Amino acid sequence: MTPRMTTAAPDRDRTTTPILWVDAEPDRLQRDLTEVADFAPDLMYYPPNSDSRIPHGGWKGELPRWPFDRPVPEGLDALIGAAGLPVEVVYRAAYPMVPPIIYPLDPVPTFEEWTQTTWHVAPGGSLCLLRSVGAWLPEASITELLAKAAGWRIEYALMKAGVIDQMSVNGIVSDPAHDHLIARAASRQTDLDEEDHDADGPH
Repeated sequence: MTPRMTTAAPDRDRTTTPILWVDAEPDRLQRDLTEVADFAPDLMYYPPNSDSRIPHGGWKGELPRWPFDRPVPEGLDALIGAAGLPVEVVYRAAYPMVPPIIYPLDPVPTFEEWTQTTWHVAPGGSLCLLRSVGAWLPEASITELLAKAAGWRIEYALMKAGVIDQMSVNGIVSDPAHDHLIARAASRQTDLDEEDHDADGPH
């Protein structure tokens, strides 16, 4: 008589806990902590599950105003002020295979700007800093995206001032073609602010 084979019933009470990227990639986490501290010391790291908006961890704080290897253009203070761009950087579960998401906090793009590629803003209000999905390389430094975000702040101001009608393909981070427009944009923005002030004032 052939013995009957039996199969153990699956343990329905057993649960699997997903491995967080910070546990799977501890060297990458340490690299990010070091590089971001050097590039943007005003950003604060939030570990996973410390904030409901960033369940996989991220950063909040202010980016450097002009973190580029060339002289600060004339008029930058008048155009964007003395502060850098405040952002929220959100890691995703599959990081570093996929890039983090960066949200600008001031200025915040309008809903209309979300729908127009000229503003480099994705639906939902995050920044569109890569030309394609495959443009991100897992070994790339997160500071490359942070630098692009800092550049986006300046080009956004150029767009608002009306001196350009679309943001540059590579971004001001590596393309100085728009540097000379910053003083013109600052002057135009000052004129626009004065017009608004006059319109709101007593007649």
